[in-house]
Amino acid sequence: MIMTGTHDSNLVILSILIAMFASFSGLSLAMRMRASTGWMRRLWLGAAAVALGGGIWSMHFVAMLAYSMPGMEMSFDLALTLTSFAIALAFTGAGFAVMDWRTMAAGRLAAAGLLMGSGVLAMHYLGMAAMRIAADLSYDHGWLGISIFIAIGAATAAMWLAARDQKLSHRLVASAVMGLAIAGMHYAGMRAAIFTSTSLVDMTTGGASLGQTYLAILISAITVLILVMALSSAAVERLFQGFVRREARIALRLRIADALRGRDTQEALQEVAALMGTHFNVTRTGYGQLDPIEDIFEYDVCWTDGTVPPLLGRYPAEAFGVKIVAALSAGQTVVIDDLLDAELSDEAKTRETAQSVDTRAILVVPFVRDGRLSTIVYLNDRDHRAWQRQDIAFMEEIAERTRLVIERAAVEEKLRELNATLEERVETRTRELREAQEALLHSQKLEAVGQLVSGMAHDFNNVLAAIVGAFDLIRRRPDEPDRVRHYAEAGLEAADRGAKLTAQLLAFARAQRIQLTPLIVCDIIRPLHNLLARTLGPMIRLEFALNPHPVPVLADATQIEMMVLNLAINARDAMPDGGTLRVSTTVRNISGHPEVDDGEYVEIAVGDTGAGMDEITLRRAMEPFFTTKPVGKGTGLGLAQIYGSARQAGGTVHIDSTLGQGTTVRVLMPCTDEEPNDPVQAVTPVDFAGTGSIKILLVDDDQDVRSMIASALECQGHYVTQAENGDAALVALEENVPDIAIIDFAMPGMNGAELAKCIELRWPGLPILFASGFADTDAVEQAVGSRAKILRKPFRVDELLMAIHRLGAFA
Repeated sequence: MIMTGTHDSNLVILSILIAMFASFSGLSLAMRMRASTGWMRRLWLGAAAVALGGGIWSMHFVAMLAYSMPGMEMSFDLALTLTSFAIALAFTGAGFAVMDWRTMAAGRLAAAGLLMGSGVLAMHYLGMAAMRIAADLSYDHGWLGISIFIAIGAATAAMWLAARDQKLSHRLVASAVMGLAIAGMHYAGMRAAIFTSTSLVDMTTGGASLGQTYLAILISAITVLILVMALSSAAVERLFQGFVRREARIALRLRIADALRGRDTQEALQEVAALMGTHFNVTRTGYGQLDPIEDIFEYDVCWTDGTVPPLLGRYPAEAFGVKIVAALSAGQTVVIDDLLDAELSDEAKTRETAQSVDTRAILVVPFVRDGRLSTIVYLNDRDHRAWQRQDIAFMEEIAERTRLVIERAAVEEKLRELNATLEERVETRTRELREAQEALLHSQKLEAVGQLVSGMAHDFNNVLAAIVGAFDLIRRRPDEPDRVRHYAEAGLEAADRGAKLTAQLLAFARAQRIQLTPLIVCDIIRPLHNLLARTLGPMIRLEFALNPHPVPVLADATQIEMMVLNLAINARDAMPDGGTLRVSTTVRNISGHPEVDDGEYVEIAVGDTGAGMDEITLRRAMEPFFTTKPVGKGTGLGLAQIYGSARQAGGTVHIDSTLGQGTTVRVLMPCTDEEPNDPVQAVTPVDFAGTGSIKILLVDDDQDVRSMIASALECQGHYVTQAENGDAALVALEENVPDIAIIDFAMPGMNGAELAKCIELRWPGLPILFASGFADTDAVEQAVGSRAKILRKPFRVDELLMAIHRLGAFA
């Protein structure tokens, strides 16, 4: 006959709880495999198999103990019982082993579900076969199929849920599904079982047999083991989560450091925002800058998970609430779990803004610079969230790391603004310094000229006396040719001396561009001998000791002249009772000097035997405007200008002085490998007889000079057309084009440069010679070009003819 049994409800509930506890323990332990390798992975695999496989086996036999049939004794075959236990462990371990916990590949998921479900089925039906009762066992095919579907389908679903992520909620759901799958499969299998009695039984008696008692003890031990493993897995879970958090934070720190290293600030902050959003699992994160003038937050860096809109653009600070902004301005981190239920966010404007940007929870870290709120870094979540203390501390740490980058970006922006105008400001400042230096140089030369004038007045009187005397004698004795020739030569020599004095005076007085060119210092200093001798006077002996083997230096000729002249005047003032002034040059090899590079330098030394200087005066000697001379006798700029000129050329100045013994000023100028320009060759008299007559246009506003030059040229057989100004010259050119035009530069109305330009336009190719006494040769070149041919007044007839010859005017 077919027999039916009953289930003890308490044991049924126990069996289901065992299945769920075992599932939670097994799945939790199995998930540790995804972060482990080697023997640790195998250890987690074995522990998971024991927890889940043992739980399945325990649940089965607890459920079997819950089942009883009146008058039917029940026992179990030991070998089949142990085999069912081994099958549960093996199939469960195999299912965990083939599961891909990282990628959740569909094939592996299906294989794991199949193995897990098959293990549950094999263990159950093998356990049923281990039953020893006085009845035949058969199965209903319908319920058998249902039990198979439940076991494999639910096991696959549980594995999928457990593998999605490491959230506790997902593991609990997966454990419930797996537990119900095990229990559901068991009770569906029990429903499929059909027991047919094979002998008469006492229907009034029944209970656990000795075999069932032993089985109950074994099941109890395994159940305790599963409970211990469940509790242990929870503790392990907490430890592991702490370990995972630490590892995740370390990894995040490294990735943030990589993002901030050598990257564009905006790009780096955008990547950091994405890293923070992913790590903290929030819906939005980013940075905002506060404009303190307009009181507006400008959000230019934002990351979202796609469920909320990005927070970009400009928002008034008041939109986020007075309380929140005040807390941030005080440097406090604002942490609000629920914007709709917190005291700090109870303002209507705050909650309205929160709803408009779809935000419920916020964590905001402020950056305060110079006592004012400047920047914020924030985390937003669209749902209520309980911020953890460790998350807040870690967020503040990350904010501090990025604060330096934001401040660096602000400094770089200011530097870019400065650099945008740096070139213009440097150019303007350089031009101002150059103009000031040139003005100072010119003023120094004018000061020196003032010193020279008094010393040169006597020489000019002597020159004029010789010239006047020569002309007076010629006028008195015109009938004595030999004496006339003698007087004329004496007058010419005196005029030459006067011309040289005038040329030297003009050279010091004219405005001159500062230009470093290769030159021989001795060639600049040697012609100054006579000028210095007149300036120093008869009470001071002048000695020159110039290097017989000079080398070129990079310097400005006018500055060299100014240096020597100023130092000579200073020396003269230091020797009111007379003495010796020595000017020398030598080549020195300098190394280890604090102001100049190592190498060869030409030393210009100007020494005197005067009063000398004490230590205080010596230390201040080259300070601008420092002077020991009486008021009106010096500006205190001489030595300062000499030092500045030397430094500009790459050299320096050193002073040796002993009180009561004298002073020596040593100027070092750097040597150069460049060849200096060839010195101007003296004019050699040339016989121009037989060169032929040419037509010459002579333009000069001075009647006496014009007549003298015209007479000299006509005496040589040339045809001269005279013009007193530029307009008259153009009229003469219209009538007859000459072979050459000789033009004065400084004339009223149209000057020589303007006339030359008109001639070049209308009569191109006509040779032009400037004959001018204008002091500033540079101004002439600037007006007419560097190719201008200039003959300086006064000049001799031979010099004029040579200049005309060089222009190719003679046929």
